[in-house]
Amino acid sequence: MNPDDNLAEYYIDKLQSNKNKLDTINQTIRKYNQALVYCREDHDDMAMIQLKKVLSQNPKLIKAYHLLALLYLKHQDYEKARKLLKKAAFIDTNNTTTLRYLQEVELATGISTSLDVKRKKKYAKEKVDRLSGTVTYMNGNEMIIQPTTFRDSSAVATFINIFLGIVLGAAVVWFLVVPSTRQSIYEKANAQVTDANSQMAAQVSRVQGLQEEIDGYQSKVDAANKAKEEADKKADSYDEILQAANYYLANDMTKAADAFNQIEESSMTGKGQELYATLKTALADYVFTEAYNAGATAFASGDYKTAITQLKKATEAKTDDFNAWYYLAFSYRNNNDTKKANKIFRQIVQQFPTQAAAYNISSYITSDTSSGSSTTNATQGTTTGGTDTTNTAGTTDTTNAAGTTDNTTGADDTTGNDTTGNDTTGDNGTADINNMFGIE
Repeated sequence: MNPDDNLAEYYIDKLQSNKNKLDTINQTIRKYNQALVYCREDHDDMAMIQLKKVLSQNPKLIKAYHLLALLYLKHQDYEKARKLLKKAAFIDTNNTTTLRYLQEVELATGISTSLDVKRKKKYAKEKVDRLSGTVTYMNGNEMIIQPTTFRDSSAVATFINIFLGIVLGAAVVWFLVVPSTRQSIYEKANAQVTDANSQMAAQVSRVQGLQEEIDGYQSKVDAANKAKEEADKKADSYDEILQAANYYLANDMTKAADAFNQIEESSMTGKGQELYATLKTALADYVFTEAYNAGATAFASGDYKTAITQLKKATEAKTDDFNAWYYLAFSYRNNNDTKKANKIFRQIVQQFPTQAAAYNISSYITSDTSSGSSTTNATQGTTTGGTDTTNTAGTTDTTNAAGTTDNTTGADDTTGNDTTGNDTTGDNGTADINNMFGIE
């Protein structure tokens, strides 16, 4: 059952006596498999380098000789292939794959290959190389080269161990200590950035609060300035109304009217508003007369902008005067402001239906997009002789066929009771102003 000459026991003993042998064989097998992968990927150069390493570590691996010889055959390097195959035949002379590959080399080169090998004893005596420490022996037709075993007493091995320790220590520091140090630095930097952002946000919030406070103070300042402007404006209006009243009491109607026109009614309150109403009533006829005459003169000369300005004052002073509205409407129409002209024409038709029918006012109302005529006579061809309308100041408006207005002022009407009599500037009118100022 257990013959004395058992090769298996021999190889097992050899493996047990050399702990590195099995590792070397495993490494060569892995490298051989990697060379096969390189061959499938057409990386022939890489495969050749890998196979040479395999054969240097395990010179008895027949498959490595075969694969490397095939690569040489592929690149037509037949002599190198022959040399490798002869080594493979020396290891195993009966290997059919080796013989077949040698036949391919002979066919390609036309040169035969001699495989004469001297026969030696099955188990030759071991030879030990004192320099390298390797053990060489023959097992049948196989030459076994056993590499030297690792010895702790070797000085070279000691230096190697020290070097490897330093390298491993540096690697540990690089891969373990350095990342942790970097992480700590990053965390500190992030914390500093976070604190800086928090402080910045607090400062921004504070600045915003201060800006809001400034805006609040600015709004108060603006309100105070506005109140001051209104107070100044109101004071100016009171000064103007007092000046207008003084002019009126001095019977200087022109200056009184000019001063009154500068007054802003909205700024008047209390007694000031009462005085404003009294002066407005007292000066209405005078303001109307002055504004109407100036507007009619400007209309006759073709200055329609001035006519509009003056006639608007006249209609504000006396809203029930047909002639003032009539000329104001035609001033807008001749100034190409059809929209405002139509508005006043419609107002005339509603407020003065009899006069509107007599002058055919409705015929002048057009679409707002149409422009007025260049210069249209106020009567549009209607000739009216004599007196059309006599106002309270005694001014007679006479409209001729050309549309011009001639003002004729009679002595009786101008100085009569209607204008300067008791109704306007007489005892009753002056008494109202005197009462406002406390004058008896």
